[in-house]
Amino acid sequence: MGQQPNIELVASDLPLGSLEPGIARRDMAGRPGEITTPEEAVSGGAFGRPGPDTGWVLRIVKAAEFDRSEAGIEAVVASVAAARASHNGRGPSSSDVEVALILLGLRPEGIPDEVVGQLSAARAKWLRKAAHEQVKGRSFLAQLSPGLLSADPERVRHLLNVAGLTSAT
Repeated sequence: MGQQPNIELVASDLPLGSLEPGIARRDMAGRPGEITTPEEAVSGGAFGRPGPDTGWVLRIVKAAEFDRSEAGIEAVVASVAAARASHNGRGPSSSDVEVALILLGLRPEGIPDEVVGQLSAARAKWLRKAAHEQVKGRSFLAQLSPGLLSADPERVRHLLNVAGLTSAT
């Protein structure tokens, strides 16, 4: 709509030109303890092992076939599998659950009977401890080496076979 001829406009009534954005300021953390780089992130110990979508491991554990007769076994298997996945920097998979089952002595195929017996005895001990832990299986995870935790299932079986051979000699 045009301006009416009987109205006089002053400079303050005229529209302003578009303003340019100001100089960008550096984004800085405004709160103490705010994590701004990956190196500042803390993991392990009381902080746990954060990983992407670790809750998915519960669905994988429910789908896996193993002996669930011992109380709390599913929670410990899920904790070990989630820790393995997050240690490798990814979400959980069926191989994580497989490694957890091997380490707990629930997948004895290809492992000497002596080692399976040791794993079963250790499993009973860790399940008794897990009953009193807030995060089930944390004490079991503390005993595992990072190399064993990150190895693929066949490598874990091989390491357990070597452990069985060295303990027999």
